[in-house]
Amino acid sequence: MNNQILKTFSSFDVAIDLGTYKTAIYVRGEGIVLEEPSLITYRNGNLSPHDIIAVGDEAQKIQGKEPMFVTTVKPLHGGVVEHLEATQVMVKHFAKKAGLLKRFRKPNILISNPVAISNIERRAVRDVASMIGSKSIGLIEEPIAAAIGCGIDIGESRACMIVDAGWGITEAAVISLGGIVHCESERVGGELIISSIIEYFKKHYSLVIGEKTAASITDVLSDADCKFELEMCVRGMDVGSRLPCLRKFKLEELKAVILSPLTSIIRTIRRTLENTPPMLSADLIENGIILTGGTALLKNFDKLIEDQTGVPVRVADDPYRCVVRGGGIALDYLGRFKSA
Repeated sequence: MNNQILKTFSSFDVAIDLGTYKTAIYVRGEGIVLEEPSLITYRNGNLSPHDIIAVGDEAQKIQGKEPMFVTTVKPLHGGVVEHLEATQVMVKHFAKKAGLLKRFRKPNILISNPVAISNIERRAVRDVASMIGSKSIGLIEEPIAAAIGCGIDIGESRACMIVDAGWGITEAAVISLGGIVHCESERVGGELIISSIIEYFKKHYSLVIGEKTAASITDVLSDADCKFELEMCVRGMDVGSRLPCLRKFKLEELKAVILSPLTSIIRTIRRTLENTPPMLSADLIENGIILTGGTALLKNFDKLIEDQTGVPVRVADDPYRCVVRGGGIALDYLGRFKSA
């Protein structure tokens, strides 16, 4: 009981990874306290409290099953806030669920953001963080957070390269002496892969499938034991009859489907390498490229990058959580990132 009282009245620091696909919250001394889909469901186009039906995990359960007067939205797109009010409501709900609003003191917040965002988009991130009632707000660039979360000492003069391949955006950054030397960004990631799979089944199988079904297929493609010759069944709606139906397909077919977005990511990586100072290029050959983000888990993606760039590639441990974990570690140096 005494520990709970102490926790309630103590000052505390929070790191937030506000992702297109998932939002994660890290509290210093406690670790990751929340990780849920960046989704919100509401009725009548109204975000007032009594019209909010579900947020996060609960919203994902009903996504695609809503009646006409109910909407489920992803308030972030391409790594940035697209629907400010919905994002604010969602984050406030997550903060309450994580127990942040029960504390007597306001938190210091460190929130991650892509490198390639405008001042308006950056201001939107701060506005979202302020909904929690923060004492101070700091911003940390996602490649920096990802590097820290991988266990890299970013203060070294030896360069490292992080490719953070997320849901809505991919950023390839060369880091040295605690800062980004060069970064290239592309609004491509898991979201585009999902939409490409949905479009493939509609075009070649006359089958309409949902986002969750397409995501489950990418989960199979991300399995280390994935066998591309495997035949699978997929359920959806027939385009002509509008009736539920079942189709068989081979995973092999989807190699070409996902290759286009992956090729865009590789082009982004190549542009970064081409713009890296020669003195640092030697470090990258030795240290290699580190892949973070959910797209990093796609089978053989690391080998594809190696083949196309000639630079060694490794997938970070638990690549989904590198950014929020790095943000949590960076809380020890909060003064460096304070911006509001």
